[in-house]
Amino acid sequence: MALSAGALAVTTTVVTVCGAGAAAASQPGDAKAMNTSAPVLPARFTHQKVHWTTCGKDVTPKAVPGAQCGWVTVPVDYAAPDGKTVTLRVSRVQAKDRSHRLGSLLYNPGGPGAGGAADVADGNWRAGGQARARYDLVGFDPRGIGGSGQIKCPDGVAGEPENPPRTEAGAEKAFADATRRAQACQKASGPVLAHMDSVSVARDLDVLRTVLGDAKLNYTGFSYGTFIGQQYMKLFPGKVGRMVLDSVVNPAADMRQVARLDVKTSDDGVRRYARALVARGDDRLGATTEEILGRLTRFAKKLDRKPLRGTDGEEFTGAALSTYLGMALSGDVSGRDLTTALAAALHGDVTAFDRLDAGAGGESGSEKPAPQEEQAEKNESMSMSAVLCLDSPSAPKSPKAMLDTADAFAKQSPLFGRSYAWQMLDCATWPLAPTGAAEPVEASGAAPVLLVSYTDDQLTPLTNARAVNRQLDHSSLLVRKGQGHGAYASEHPSSCTDRAVDRYLVGGKLPGKVANCPR
Repeated sequence: MALSAGALAVTTTVVTVCGAGAAAASQPGDAKAMNTSAPVLPARFTHQKVHWTTCGKDVTPKAVPGAQCGWVTVPVDYAAPDGKTVTLRVSRVQAKDRSHRLGSLLYNPGGPGAGGAADVADGNWRAGGQARARYDLVGFDPRGIGGSGQIKCPDGVAGEPENPPRTEAGAEKAFADATRRAQACQKASGPVLAHMDSVSVARDLDVLRTVLGDAKLNYTGFSYGTFIGQQYMKLFPGKVGRMVLDSVVNPAADMRQVARLDVKTSDDGVRRYARALVARGDDRLGATTEEILGRLTRFAKKLDRKPLRGTDGEEFTGAALSTYLGMALSGDVSGRDLTTALAAALHGDVTAFDRLDAGAGGESGSEKPAPQEEQAEKNESMSMSAVLCLDSPSAPKSPKAMLDTADAFAKQSPLFGRSYAWQMLDCATWPLAPTGAAEPVEASGAAPVLLVSYTDDQLTPLTNARAVNRQLDHSSLLVRKGQGHGAYASEHPSSCTDRAVDRYLVGGKLPGKVANCPR
């Protein structure tokens, strides 16, 4: 049974994993962040002008009225600003209430690997109503991503193996293939690949702030975008304006810690799923929560010993089971459809999973994505590795170390552990040394920031937001009850959440240290 790329992607929940490496500050006013041995950023970067034009179809085929696009040039290497450059694509939708405009509100959708220029240009992200009226909304494609000088990986990057190796010979083969792919990325992408780290992106943000004419950075970042925001706070605390960090990444957690938390979060999600079945009286998988969990765990182990086969003859393994459980937990397939497929699979029939895969992969009548959307999806997968592998030093570095790590993870979770451990394969074989370190961001002297989280976020758990709220002296945490990822100005809006965030963005008013919005 072959899984689509979309189905495999939903289990890749390692959003970001690391802190920032030291690099040169670009603004002389930020004494705490400045590395005095590094060159000052030349005026040709800070004094450039954006030539705004109508957004073309290369950005989006459906730009909203008034959307504008342009370019901003930044150094590839901030330690050598007279060297090569990269041009960032930016977009904006100007404030509706021009007479009361507060400045620019920069936006990053996360990933890493996602670009924000199209999201603003096509109205996919609009902020809350009050913020939209008072700010120019500005999206940008981070370096190497989207329209900003895309990195190139001719053979793609290593993903989690469909059947994670159990032997050293299998692990060595997986490492060899991943190494070959990563070296091809390095050869094809040029110098920008070595500078895809989050610190460099945070420095790009400060160039954008300066070019847009804002004294302070007003910023809304989601998921990995919260990590960029925290790196900015560390580098330029005196330049922080109103910053919203939604679906928070904890910079103090390294790659293995993030993966272990992902495992726990997924196990907790399966337990909630089992409880919901019991509460509904659906006993197809078992009569009690523990019976359901036990059957699924034993089934996963059985599949690893003797996989089942689908109609296409492909093996259905424990790793495949992990993938489909992850799809349900993230909302890519319905829990009811999953239950139907699982009930049949427990009796030896896995054909129902083909239909789940087709639905999640968009093969059941959904609109075909535009060419630039397909290219952006490919680029996002490659860019995620490029960023994470520079940001974190903690991936296992040998086949033996990966096998040992996977065994330890599998003891923690028979359902998810081994698969999630092998998601670190790309960084285990990346040809560039990491530059980051896992450490909290304290940002002494920065303006207060607003953290936002769902109570049940499968990708960036509430645990992260609580940790960062403790790390930052001047922060407020707004918790939205329910399940989701990205609580502010979402496709499932919450008037409580949007009002609270807009009050902060427009008036600077934060809720208490911790505030709650109902479901």
